[in-house]
Amino acid sequence: MNQSLLTDTELSLLLKRARSGAPAGRASTSPQKVEPFDFQSAGQLGASQLAKLSDVHANLSVPLGKSLSGLLGAECTVTRMGAEQMAYGDLVEQVSEGVVFGTLEVQSPETTAYLHAELATILPMIDLMLGGAGNASEAPRPLTEVEQEIFKPAIDLFATELQAVWAPLVKSGPRYAYHGAADGAIPPGNKILALKFEIQCGEFHGVWNSILSPLLASALIRRIEQQTAVAGNDSGAGTERRLRERLLDSRVRLELSLPPTTVSVRALARLKEGQVVVLKQRAGDPIEARVEGVHLFQAMPVSCGELRGAQIQQIFPVAKSSEKEKR
Repeated sequence: MNQSLLTDTELSLLLKRARSGAPAGRASTSPQKVEPFDFQSAGQLGASQLAKLSDVHANLSVPLGKSLSGLLGAECTVTRMGAEQMAYGDLVEQVSEGVVFGTLEVQSPETTAYLHAELATILPMIDLMLGGAGNASEAPRPLTEVEQEIFKPAIDLFATELQAVWAPLVKSGPRYAYHGAADGAIPPGNKILALKFEIQCGEFHGVWNSILSPLLASALIRRIEQQTAVAGNDSGAGTERRLRERLLDSRVRLELSLPPTTVSVRALARLKEGQVVVLKQRAGDPIEARVEGVHLFQAMPVSCGELRGAQIQQIFPVAKSSEKEKR
């Protein structure tokens, strides 16, 4: 009798696999999940590193605000707004009406730090520097050569304060350069790190961005983390010093006693109040000075006014625990 080697169910499964193009001898497997990788994002700083970098530049806000106030003759405040990684073109889209200046020339790594500033802050500042009220009625526009020179002291102040913040991290020097309108100063596809500051002066306000290349941002973070590690080690040493100081101020028990000697039971049994026990030690022999039960000094008993004292004659080294156990 001829019987089929496969059941109807198995035959249906083979036909289904044949129509789908899957191998008949293999079980179907779920497709692997494939996600695209952005190679341009490689080497970007993490959120914690951005926070560290932003915190370091918190020291820039107050002195820069005071310096600008003195230069412009009007109260200015500078507020840190954090750090953000992006393409330069994205920054220009956020703040289209702006100009770019070169501020610092960094030696290691060799690169330049830039300042992207809104014209809404620059033109009123120039008006203040010329003795005006800080009004800017005209529409935002690129600066003239005369305005560039007038505004140079403000950029120099920014560079000076930024250089002071970076002094423990990298070597840099002022480099004033006017690069013109923001949209043509730097290639839009270049990756940058923008340190954002809000400038408020009188009735006008705007955003200034200190622009760092990824190379410079990574160098700063590396130095910051190195200093943090060293500071952690220093804090451990400081804890050890404080512990030692506390131990030096602590109190220990000091005992002055004669060396061990022997007395007969008969002599002890005959002792009465007022009698003197004669010991083998002579009156001029030193006595033992023990600290918490450890024999550290040989001393002579002396009087210090109405108090008893001990004049140290010899100092014994402190025995290690292993030596004590052998004894």
